[in-house]
Amino acid sequence: MIELKRLVGGYSPEKPIINGVDLAIKRGDFFALLGPNGSGKTTLFKLVTGQLPLLEGELLLSGKPLSSFTKLEKAKKIAVLTQELQVSFDYTVEEIISLGRYPHQKGLLKSLSKKDKEIMQQVMDVTGVTIHKNKQFRKLSGGEKQRVLLAKSLAQEPAILLLDEPTNHLDIKHTFHMLDLIKEWQHTKGLTVFAILHDLNVASLYADRLALLHNGRFLEVGDADTLRKEEQLEKVYDVLIKAGSHPVVPKPQLLMTPKLEDKKEIYSFDDNFKFDMDDKCIHVQSFKPLRSISNGVIGEGIQWHRHFCNFHVEKNYNCDNPVKDIEEWLYQKKIPTEQSVGMMTAVELSDVVIYKKEIKGIAFMAVITAGVGNAVDITNIELCQSPVTIGTINIMLFIDAHLTDGGLVNGMMSATEAKVKALHDLEVQDPISGTIATGTSTDAMVLAFTQQGEKTPYAGSGTLIGKGIGHLVYEGVTKAIQKYRKRIGQHAW
Repeated sequence: MIELKRLVGGYSPEKPIINGVDLAIKRGDFFALLGPNGSGKTTLFKLVTGQLPLLEGELLLSGKPLSSFTKLEKAKKIAVLTQELQVSFDYTVEEIISLGRYPHQKGLLKSLSKKDKEIMQQVMDVTGVTIHKNKQFRKLSGGEKQRVLLAKSLAQEPAILLLDEPTNHLDIKHTFHMLDLIKEWQHTKGLTVFAILHDLNVASLYADRLALLHNGRFLEVGDADTLRKEEQLEKVYDVLIKAGSHPVVPKPQLLMTPKLEDKKEIYSFDDNFKFDMDDKCIHVQSFKPLRSISNGVIGEGIQWHRHFCNFHVEKNYNCDNPVKDIEEWLYQKKIPTEQSVGMMTAVELSDVVIYKKEIKGIAFMAVITAGVGNAVDITNIELCQSPVTIGTINIMLFIDAHLTDGGLVNGMMSATEAKVKALHDLEVQDPISGTIATGTSTDAMVLAFTQQGEKTPYAGSGTLIGKGIGHLVYEGVTKAIQKYRKRIGQHAW
């Protein structure tokens, strides 16, 4: 629908800002133009909108040169929403929006028809500006003005919507409301969108395709996964960038890291922890945030945490809402939920095993409770028909090392292997199959790292960190199960 062929342009023929860009935007696409200040985004936008003349190349609309369209023809096809919020005359909101219907009005008087008014009301309703329709435009806030101008653009019923950083004056709520609305019109009306967006994460969520502009040229044109190329983004924006995945939408999201001087305080591993325990909770507090990987009831996934809690519950505990229960228990203890990993067990907390060791300069600490009343062989496809009981092998492992996210996953695998080895050597059986158990039905684990020292992506069985994890987990789980067995007086399993 829109084609840019070897486009060259700018404010001076001697020094063009845009230097030979090629681009094709299909009908119904949402296309985002990205780049830092000075990259040429606004210049390219003005070339596309016709505010600047082309020095070289072609700009085609539906296969025809844009210059061949009359102003009225262009107005019927293209609506433009810029950052400029000033209006020369003292119009009301309704009068501003009525200007969007001008290209469709017929006759000399250009009066509003019934259809015009219906469309105006529709766009005022969907943009949430109906309440302001009789107000003077100049008296509105920046965000309200932007929504009025969007309504005016939509009132044109354009085939193409050109947006120049349309959310600059909007808060988070109205930013997403506006872009959700534009996406809906894109899908339901086949609207083609060409937008300059400065927020890379927003662009990732909404754009079907995007282009990265650098020094007047496209470095790359592609889908949102283009934003996973960290080195390229760092080159363009001169900022340390880490690309990750959105937890709900299959799109990348970017984290920017300030270039701070490397003056990180190296702190003592032993002095970093405070340990509190009663018959209801084991609480390990870290004074410094730790990078953690966990499958706890709360705090699951890979996050930063400072509080690690293992709560005791009775064997007949109702499992309807464990997340809510742990949040309430944390609140009672004045422990911030958002900084916590929380797990639960029916094992007596007095049977906890705390195991510390330094292996070739790396400090480790394990805090483990274990019972095997609901032991399971995961390879056995038969499920236990009785109600699930509360678990049993809960592992907290703290390590003075620096791992990547991939290294954290490596570490979790190493810890799991060591746990399975302990169950094997202790001959813990699945009561359903009679085979050696691999765990229990409700195991929980957290590995937490100080992120001090040299970063490594490896924590498997061939590494010192992996071996250390394996050793502490094996020894800790073994001792915890032995304490559990001694308490309940079992001698055959």
